[in-house]
Amino acid sequence: MKTILIYGDSNTWGYVPGTGERFPYEQRWTSVLKEKLGASCDIIVEALNGRTTAFDDPFYSYRNGRFAFSMLLDSHHPIDLLVIMLGSNDLKAMFHNRPETIARGIASLADLARGKGYGPGGGDPAILILSPPALETGDQSRASFDLREFSGAQEKSAVLASEYKKTAGKNGCYFLDAAGAAPPSPIDGLHLTAESNRALGEWLAIELGKLDF
Repeated sequence: MKTILIYGDSNTWGYVPGTGERFPYEQRWTSVLKEKLGASCDIIVEALNGRTTAFDDPFYSYRNGRFAFSMLLDSHHPIDLLVIMLGSNDLKAMFHNRPETIARGIASLADLARGKGYGPGGGDPAILILSPPALETGDQSRASFDLREFSGAQEKSAVLASEYKKTAGKNGCYFLDAAGAAPPSPIDGLHLTAESNRALGEWLAIELGKLDF
């Protein structure tokens, strides 16, 4: 059995657009992925609302993706495949991040995952950088948070995947772009609908079958 650790934010946690509640277990994309892969893989989900790649939120310091990352890898090893889907929260206006800076945050996590024996046989896990769905314009009257937090983020989000692809190539990681498989809800332009959760899980199950890990 292969062990897959998925490290993500609210879209991995199962955030319901418009309410901020959590989708039932079976509706989350990680659960759909587990359903499709079956007994061949053990899926471990480590998801946190508001998590960034490597940047400190002044109000929630524990949301920095580097916080507790090594501990989680050590806790769950040996890990065959590490899937990282982060970056949406890095686009918040208060961080003033450029897409290439966010990609460096992803690269820093990949660095932390190597050379510590977190993979099979004391080696390194395979790493998949999964670019999150591109942000779209939401409807503030229906959103469960202030959309101004992501002012100007849509343009940056549109080029995030290209920066992640370059980063993956430089760092020996696999790369996939979730944008085409799972568009966000028009309610807030950020979080996945139940339909997009299922689409993402089904698509990723197919794509993982093409990877060597």
